Amino acid sequence: MDRLRDPRYWLALFLVLSCGFGAAHQTKLSSSLLMLEGGVVGAEIELNVLDLEVALEQIDLNPDFKIDAKTIEDFSEEIFAYVAANNQLFCDVDAVDPKPTGQFHFDGEHLILGLRWVCDADTFPSRYSVTLFQEIDSQSRHVVSVEGDQNFVKLLSSEDQSVSFDDESNSLWDLVKKFVISGVEHIAIGFDHIAFLVAVIVLGRSFWPLFKVVTAFTIAHSITLTLAVLNVFAIPPEIVEPLIALSIVYVAVENFFVRDIARRYWVTFLFGLIHGFGFASVLRDFGLPQEGLIWALASFNIGVEIGQLLIVLVAIVFWRLITSLSFFASTERGKRRQRSISLVVSASLGLLGLGWFVERVFM
Repeated sequence: MDRLRDPRYWLALFLVLSCGFGAAHQTKLSSSLLMLEGGVVGAEIELNVLDLEVALEQIDLNPDFKIDAKTIEDFSEEIFAYVAANNQLFCDVDAVDPKPTGQFHFDGEHLILGLRWVCDADTFPSRYSVTLFQEIDSQSRHVVSVEGDQNFVKLLSSEDQSVSFDDESNSLWDLVKKFVISGVEHIAIGFDHIAFLVAVIVLGRSFWPLFKVVTAFTIAHSITLTLAVLNVFAIPPEIVEPLIALSIVYVAVENFFVRDIARRYWVTFLFGLIHGFGFASVLRDFGLPQEGLIWALASFNIGVEIGQLLIVLVAIVFWRLITSLSFFASTERGKRRQRSISLVVSASLGLLGLGWFVERVFM
């Protein structure tokens, strides 16, 4: 129990967790746009080049943060084999070998390749299964958009790897549910967004003031996320990602000069606009049908808001458990100790944000 009363214990625990957060590779969202026409299925498969580089190992497809198109062409057989093995189409009960269609092409950091499956006579597509990148990240997600003979969108994961073309459950509710869950999960593994939120709320002590601050953040990032996904306006990731890191640094430093965060909503709104462009990298340009895109956007934003509010609740409960210790009793000395531990956390988050900034700009 003695060490629980020592602020240095909590600082050490926080730093260990922070280092762990940055260690693993989290994949970006990948996608398939399927066109069903009888027994023929064409696909445009889009994935992040860095994810592909990690999956294939020992192949530098993105030197100096620029896609090396020649290297990608040189390893086209390996890339095709990996994608074909992890994106399988079944005609009735049998998997069918795909054929490549066209050349690789690029959209920002995304590689797009075409595949085509043809079912034998008297058979039709029954199921499409995706395990792409799950061997390197169990939380990887894949959006399947189906057009032609059928029209729906489904979000796949390691728990739900297949789209059934005979399944009547591919409904609007299924889409909404999947993207709400995806929004919650994205916050759970978006460690820079978590760091920003914790820096914002670390001085807070009650739910409703924090609710307003977090909701302002949600409204702002919903605006820019929508603009980016609809291709109205976007900022390149090489600009957005360093700005997100600097937003953490700014709020962490500001914590040393403010005591009341009740009016911090304007700060979180401003930075929420920047973070929205970061969220957009998850959903932008993945070929979602127009009628499914709006629902996916709204559901994803609701999921993000739920995830953020859960973080606020956990933070409040955790803080009250800490301050229930006699070391942080409600005396002047105890309150000074409470502020000190908040500033220790802020300083740690500021250093973490500064490290991310240096990594994203210079490495």
